[in-house]
Amino acid sequence: MSFLISTLKAAAPSFEHIYDFSLKKDEKARVEITELGYDKTPQTFDFYWTLWDTNKIIVHSKYRNFVRQFVLSLRRNLDWATQTLIPDFTNPHIDRARLILEFRAFENKEAKFRVYIEDKESRLEVKFIDPKNTPLPNPPTSNQVVPMIDFSVPQNPGADQNRSTN
Repeated sequence: MSFLISTLKAAAPSFEHIYDFSLKKDEKARVEITELGYDKTPQTFDFYWTLWDTNKIIVHSKYRNFVRQFVLSLRRNLDWATQTLIPDFTNPHIDRARLILEFRAFENKEAKFRVYIEDKESRLEVKFIDPKNTPLPNPPTSNQVVPMIDFSVPQNPGADQNRSTN
C-alpha cells in the first residue's frame, strides 16, 4: 500500500523549455545551448530525419561533434530519445540538464517533433532555430523601393542599333 501512495505522490517531470518542430525530409533543425557561467560559445544540437517507414523514422543528430542515429517509432515508449546536455556527477538524477526529442506524428510528408529541455538548476540559455521561422540573412534596413521597369523605353539602346545595321 505504501508503494502505491508513494507512486501517486510522484511529481510529473517539469521542463523549462518546450518547442515543436515540423520538418520535411533532410530539413535541419537546431537548438543552441549556452551553459551560463561556463562558456559563452553556444553548443548546437542539430537534427533531421531521412527515412520514414509506416511507423518508424530514422533521425540523425549531432551534439558537441558527436553524431548519433535514432530509430524512433509511433509505438508507445519508442517515440523519444534523450541527450545529456550537461553531465552532473554529484546527483545525476536531480541536477541533470538534458534534452528529450519526441517523435509525435507524420503528416503531409512532414515529421512532427517536440523538444523538451529539463534544466532544474537554470544553468542553460536555450534558443530554438526553426528552419521555417528563420529570418532573412540580409533583411532590408529601411522601406526600400524597387524601381519599376518601363518597357516603353528600350533597355539597351546599343543593342537595337546593332540589329538595324546588320
